[in-house]
Amino acid sequence: MRRTLVFSLAVALLAGGMAALQPAAAQPDAKHAMHDSEHAAAAPAAATAAAPAAGAASGAPAPGSARAIVLRQIVAAQEKLVALAEAMPADKYGWRPGEGVRSVGEVFMHVASANFWLPTFWGAKVPAGVDPRNLEKEGADKAKTVAVLKQSFDFVHQAVNALPDSDLHKPIKIFGHDAIVAEAMMGIASHDHEHLGQAIAYARMNGVVPPWSAAEGQRGR
Repeated sequence: MRRTLVFSLAVALLAGGMAALQPAAAQPDAKHAMHDSEHAAAAPAAATAAAPAAGAASGAPAPGSARAIVLRQIVAAQEKLVALAEAMPADKYGWRPGEGVRSVGEVFMHVASANFWLPTFWGAKVPAGVDPRNLEKEGADKAKTVAVLKQSFDFVHQAVNALPDSDLHKPIKIFGHDAIVAEAMMGIASHDHEHLGQAIAYARMNGVVPPWSAAEGQRGR
């Protein structure tokens, strides 16, 4: 996750000008991936329903608040990443576009790893039995990967909903540099969307049409 991207997202949010956080990721099939991603922030009804449900126990953030905006973007990526993980055939989880590049399963586990790890910057505790550092090694197992990916997003919702708004400007360290809690929170959204673009490209390269595109009749577009 690039530090410059995290900082730019932080500035946008704190200035009040952030309407949507959906960074474009470089990918081998840019035409399809850009089309498939363009509606990632256009699911307000689903996002509104998902975020409060995840944070019901601790209280969902107020509509329009910084946490609500970031959660909406996380949900937009979450729904599509999980849908892609479920749509990819199990025998494709070991596929990779080249030597030294993450495989299909490793990409999804990498997303899960960051989802578990980034909230620890503001004090959230990783669930017992989860080791974010070693998740990618188990990416060849589709069933486990899908389950862990879902669990990681549940954890993100809990961690963000439990975060008081008063802590958003609390100073922390991220990768050794001075930052604030809001940067770590927004880093989750940017990282999820970055690898959503990668996962879309992987799917297209393997002849898998993203479920939301298939539903819209975009198979050949």
